[in-house]
Amino acid sequence: MLIGNFLIIYLIFARLIELRLSHNNTKKLLGLGAKEFFPFHYKFIVLFHTFFLIYFFVNSFFVDDIDFYFLLAFFFIQILRYKTLSDLGEYWTTRIIVLENAPLTNNGIYKYLKHPNYIIVFIEVFLVCLIFYDYLALVFFSSINLFLLIIRIYYEEKANINIELNI
Repeated sequence: MLIGNFLIIYLIFARLIELRLSHNNTKKLLGLGAKEFFPFHYKFIVLFHTFFLIYFFVNSFFVDDIDFYFLLAFFFIQILRYKTLSDLGEYWTTRIIVLENAPLTNNGIYKYLKHPNYIIVFIEVFLVCLIFYDYLALVFFSSINLFLLIIRIYYEEKANINIELNI
């Protein structure tokens, strides 16, 4: 039970720190002339992650047994998560912010995958459900997450095309 509690508390603090980093990067990029694209879907992503974290925070008090193999995989995924944040550096935000004339990141993990951060977020949600042996949550949250990520990637690609076309 205690490890599950710490896992979710870690996730909550990690997300809060990431939101602060994103806010700072967004502010800086907008100050450099970047544009935000398609902000209307952002609230659904925030709502999803909030509901997910609340659900597992409450759930973590009632689960006595967790899967340590999936927990180990989760920690490996965290290394990759922070690597993607590092690869994007000051360009990483939770919003779709595009700076004209700035090349797309093509280093680190981004050299091999187009949207590694989204793949990692999907795997992370998947693993948290498996860590807690919550298969109903696995289907529910993974389905919604996949839907939101498909929308997010679509709009991110569209924003990059808009910048390339100077729209």
